[in-house]
Amino acid sequence: MSNLFKLSFSRFGCFRPGERTARLSALQKLMVDSTQKNILTHFEFASFVDESLVEELLQRVLPYSDSIGMNEQELPNLLSFAQHGNITMVSDAYPRVAFVLDQMRSAYALLRKKYGRVSRLHVHTLAFQAIMTTKSSRWKNTMSAAAHASLTANRHICGRETVDIETSRLLLDESFSTTVDPEMASRVPFLPKRPVSCWEEDLMGDGDVVLICIAPNLVCTKVHQTAGGGDNISSAGLVFQI
Repeated sequence: MSNLFKLSFSRFGCFRPGERTARLSALQKLMVDSTQKNILTHFEFASFVDESLVEELLQRVLPYSDSIGMNEQELPNLLSFAQHGNITMVSDAYPRVAFVLDQMRSAYALLRKKYGRVSRLHVHTLAFQAIMTTKSSRWKNTMSAAAHASLTANRHICGRETVDIETSRLLLDESFSTTVDPEMASRVPFLPKRPVSCWEEDLMGDGDVVLICIAPNLVCTKVHQTAGGGDNISSAGLVFQI
């Protein structure tokens, strides 16, 4: 089936004792039912500091998530908790592409090994969109998804139907490195006629290849709204992939 079940972390805020666990248990049951019906699921993170909540998500939600969306603060927090059992208190607000890609590779490998299900990661930052999909999965049009997410980020933040070049600017340089490892790194240029850069990698070394796409953002300089940005950007990318 090409249906999509999308969940947002922002729905789990402050609850009475026991209420959050009860709701997460109900959500887990719903997600299990969705996976049995072969329905793709996407889970969208939001800002978090409660380690007990993240632990519950790792137990009840992420094992049944085909796709996960997050920003540049939520990615290192998820990775830190999954690897070390704690949330990092410091994260870069303007991370380099290479740094985000290395974190995505680690998160993807960890989640695949632990749960064997996730096949898509979408990280949206102020400067760029990064989408990683398992090539053999049902996710398609990754390049188009990254491009559309980038354009939606500008339109949503500016509150406009179209992208206004006069009130937009690029934060990225003309090229980026694929990793912070100097022995493995290669530089990828941004081409004006093909601004979304995509390539394939065998991350796990087992032939299960992933497709990685990076799209620069046209950052809005006249901000109209920021609330709901992550949900709108993530949904814009998903529309092209199901």
